[in-house]
Amino acid sequence: MSSLLFTCPTTRRQAPTGVGTDVQSLRAAWSKKLKVHCSHCGKVHEISVREIYIEGALHDAADRLRQTC
Repeated sequence: MSSLLFTCPTTRRQAPTGVGTDVQSLRAAWSKKLKVHCSHCGKVHEISVREIYIEGALHDAADRLRQTC
């Protein structure tokens, strides 16, 4: 199982949240906010699991579109 990634608001780099991306883990954490220590900037960010999952899905879709053009 891979970890859900979030984008650091300071560096704009992706970092792991520690939340697994399997269905059960996402269902359990879907409406939660997490405080995550960022490995890039060293700060603690408060993030919404739902928002970062949707952001990641949109990012992946945009990447696939760029590859087909």
